[in-house]
Amino acid sequence: MLVRMNYKYEMFPNEEQMQLLASWLSICRQQYNSALLDKQRFYQKNKMGLPRTQLQKQQKADKQKTPLLKTIPSQPLQEVFFRLERAYKNFFEGRARYPKLKKHKDYNSLTFTQFGMAKRQVKNKTTGEVKRRDVRYAASLDEHNYLLISKLGAVYVNFHRPLEGKVKQVTIKRQGSRWFAIFSVERHVNETVAFPVQSTGIDVGIQKFAVLSDGTTIENPTFLLKAERKLKRAQKKLSRMRKGSNNWKKQCQKVQQLHIKVANQRRDFLHKLSYRLSKTYKFVFAEDLMIRNMVKNRHLAKSIHDAGWGAFGNMLDYKCHNNGGKLVRIKPHYTSQDCSGCKARVRKSLSIRTHICKSCGTILDRDHNAAINIEAAGLALFNLSPTA
Repeated sequence: MLVRMNYKYEMFPNEEQMQLLASWLSICRQQYNSALLDKQRFYQKNKMGLPRTQLQKQQKADKQKTPLLKTIPSQPLQEVFFRLERAYKNFFEGRARYPKLKKHKDYNSLTFTQFGMAKRQVKNKTTGEVKRRDVRYAASLDEHNYLLISKLGAVYVNFHRPLEGKVKQVTIKRQGSRWFAIFSVERHVNETVAFPVQSTGIDVGIQKFAVLSDGTTIENPTFLLKAERKLKRAQKKLSRMRKGSNNWKKQCQKVQQLHIKVANQRRDFLHKLSYRLSKTYKFVFAEDLMIRNMVKNRHLAKSIHDAGWGAFGNMLDYKCHNNGGKLVRIKPHYTSQDCSGCKARVRKSLSIRTHICKSCGTILDRDHNAAINIEAAGLALFNLSPTA
């Protein structure tokens, strides 16, 4: 089975290359904002959307008038309109808010949609003879395994793990003061994995990150909560500086680095946990939570975002799929209220953390009881029974 996977590596451009990449990001951001305004004006005038192809034609004409647009390879410039088209699609399908103008901090990547070498028919301008020869795309790897980018040159990339599969595209991303190359590859995955256990149910929470149906508890690392003291001091110091000054810019980077560290810690934890679960269980059953609605509760929003339930679900979904397993989302109605022993409904508020059933005498941790109910509901969909 062929799947798309991303491999992220740190790259080390020199000072001149970093300045050029920063200018490319600025140009792409301006193109994005300009295209967004053009679409809005076109709709107000004609009551219909401005197609991506029309924006691409306009950009081609603008290149003749604006030499600055010729300093950047054409692929990242064209890809800007695909991003905008995807942003509108996500808005109309209810997955995101209406697209907004991008600030400097919001636009941090550019994508080369073709990678490596390809055979093309090339016409000799002098003789008119057509020959089929190898042509290098705007982004590729050179003979020394450096990332070779048109108009930028060769950049060293730290390939700390093998790059497996056929590279389809590469994204250059700025993260604070560091630069990363994200390779999107197409590769085969193992479809015949021997799973130690048939299934499990997962109930995610705040006090405990997750509880499995076999009673296994995964503690919540609360990375943001642990870093809040440092963040508070750094942000307080930033607020007392004159905006735009050199010290203000340096302090902005310090605050940004703290946030990046928290995000990296959370991502590392979620990747390792989701990988372990996807290798252990053939079927993983989890609640289909409406996180967007849950974070409207101002008392829980920060803790829910810190836990990263949405990212965890996405990681678990594709890793189960790649390993031959399956993540099944279950409706969350009454999973915490119903008794896992006799199915009687035991009403309890969120503050009550122990499930006590007077009908059958079952006493369980609230989250453990919910995880058992989630697994039972999932197995019922496949006409299976618990293995334990």
